[in-house]
Amino acid sequence: MDTLLSIGLSHQVARRRQMDVIANNIANMSTTAFKRENVMFGEYIKEASGGASKNMRQISYVQDFGISRNMADGRLEHSGNILDIALNGDGMFQVKRENGDIAFTRNGHLAFSPDSTLITSTGQEILDDAGRAIKIPPNITDLKFASDGTISSPSIGQIAKLGVVTFEDITKLKKIGNNMFRADTPTTQSTDFHIMQGVIESSNIQPVVEITRMIEVSRAYMSTAKLMDKLQESKSRALNQLAKVG
Repeated sequence: MDTLLSIGLSHQVARRRQMDVIANNIANMSTTAFKRENVMFGEYIKEASGGASKNMRQISYVQDFGISRNMADGRLEHSGNILDIALNGDGMFQVKRENGDIAFTRNGHLAFSPDSTLITSTGQEILDDAGRAIKIPPNITDLKFASDGTISSPSIGQIAKLGVVTFEDITKLKKIGNNMFRADTPTTQSTDFHIMQGVIESSNIQPVVEITRMIEVSRAYMSTAKLMDKLQESKSRALNQLAKVG
């Protein structure tokens, strides 16, 4: 493939990837505690063969380097539901997935399973500070969440305490779906947080920003496409001229 075309193609692939991430951000504007994502790009240098100097033989391609995530708190919205809790500050809740693995989330939109276990809105058991599922006694309608994560009821007293953890390196969290993350880094119990009951943390997506970015990426993609079309036309004209000369 022509070098200029391959460089242009790498640019378009990168922009397509960026557009996918922006679209995913927009689709999750209403997802509880969703965190904005952005694509990181790097430069990939390939050295072409030939007799030119090394600087002239270096070809720069665009490479998808990974995803960065903005972990800033989202807006706090009052819902009035006693099973809605917002984690304000540092950390994440621990949850147990269907396969038994431990994951982490800031989704505080809770519910009860059929056996009165406290679960997230996506069905995972939320765990206490000892890593155990939290079972609420039947017929409890006055559940209270204290700012330190203690769960209690005026009628029976303390029931459990939510497990909120922080990470040695938050950049190593891996997204695994349903607004959950896997941690490839050590965790510790968080102390710099407080729980708010009857409140939901919304996503930290800013719609105007995302739509503006989408327009910019679309324009850049089309600009590269037009440039590649012109290059192809130029090559075709050159070949036709050579054919006439021949």
